[in-house]
Amino acid sequence: MAHAQHAARALAEHGLLEAFVTTLSFQLDGALSSLLSRMPTERATRIAQQLGRRAIDQVPAHLLRCYPMWEILRSAVMMSGAGPVLEDMVWDRMSHSFDALVAHRYVPQTKSIHAFEYTALASFQRAKKEGVSRVLHLPSLDSKQFDEVQQREKSEWPELVGKHDSYFNGKFERRYERRRQEIALAEVMIANSSLTARSHIRAGADASRMFVVPLAAPAPIAEVRADPKYRARPLEVIWAGQFSLGKGAHYLLRAWQLLNAGPAARLNVYGRFGLPARLRAMEREDIFFHGSVTQPELFKAYEAGDVLVFPTLSDGFGMVVAEAMARGLPVIISDQAGAADLVTADNGLIIPAADPQALADSLRWCLDNRDRLFQMRFHALETARRKQWSDFRRELITILEKGLYRAGYHPAPVSPA
Repeated sequence: MAHAQHAARALAEHGLLEAFVTTLSFQLDGALSSLLSRMPTERATRIAQQLGRRAIDQVPAHLLRCYPMWEILRSAVMMSGAGPVLEDMVWDRMSHSFDALVAHRYVPQTKSIHAFEYTALASFQRAKKEGVSRVLHLPSLDSKQFDEVQQREKSEWPELVGKHDSYFNGKFERRYERRRQEIALAEVMIANSSLTARSHIRAGADASRMFVVPLAAPAPIAEVRADPKYRARPLEVIWAGQFSLGKGAHYLLRAWQLLNAGPAARLNVYGRFGLPARLRAMEREDIFFHGSVTQPELFKAYEAGDVLVFPTLSDGFGMVVAEAMARGLPVIISDQAGAADLVTADNGLIIPAADPQALADSLRWCLDNRDRLFQMRFHALETARRKQWSDFRRELITILEKGLYRAGYHPAPVSPA
């Protein structure tokens, strides 16, 4: 959501934003937030955290246009525990309905439409008829690439096969075709990393229409906290986000076994456990699952940790990497994360995805080089300072002008519906 908000803010700062159309703007101090806070269940907490990501604080209120019905229904389905199939059905219907509404109500009145993948097809089809420029923001790798990763992992790890897989597999081709049509209609595509751009270009996207504007870090801390005892205490390794197949969690469990550091290292997992229960047999007494936590709690954990581990198998960016750097935390990241664009030898380590031995070796390096690892904190923080959302907004405007000019719009219109 931060990505979309700052893209809209970039346009608003130049007097180019006509409207920011979304499903829901969650009010952190509103009635729904208060209701969820009084429900002492894990599901209510998870819903509140997810809705909290829908809080809009970067776009002028008078430019917001909200259509919350489907999002409220989706939240109700999640709260009911109806399961991932019904949740997915509601999400799919919401995506199509929202796209149709924008196409009908907003496209004819604007000069340019900006949209994110899977919610753009009807809007782009109408925009093409109306002579409206079309900008597609791509936050994820090509979905067929991700599907291939999933199928490969499930063939090697049968215990990862879920009971709902047949439902989602049956939906894939139709949804993939929708995304391909959107890409074909887009006149400018904005990828969030060089990895995302390469992924879509390999899948057939027009390279001349593809541009990269890397995402940014949240406001950084003022300075790295002094820690005179870091050499004597255990290495604190941080995981942030859902502990799942796509993020390479099963490879981390295997790497942790290979590391076998005993009391010299502790793995702290912040996020929901998304692996089959049988894989809990790979857990050890030096792995601590904290569950989903609030952002302030997670940021506090970043500052107390020694290194973030992000061995994802397929990720367009990976905001947890930028968040960690903003708290002065070095990273171990796979080469299949777009946020690897931010990583250098001074602030982290890049490893091959799906390689538990390489991951174990990188963790061993951290154990054996505590002084060097601590110095990386300063470089990680400096990287975050150089990659702020204000930098993202400036770069986005420059790229939009270039891309729309290349598409034949003179002067380039950069005001979305």
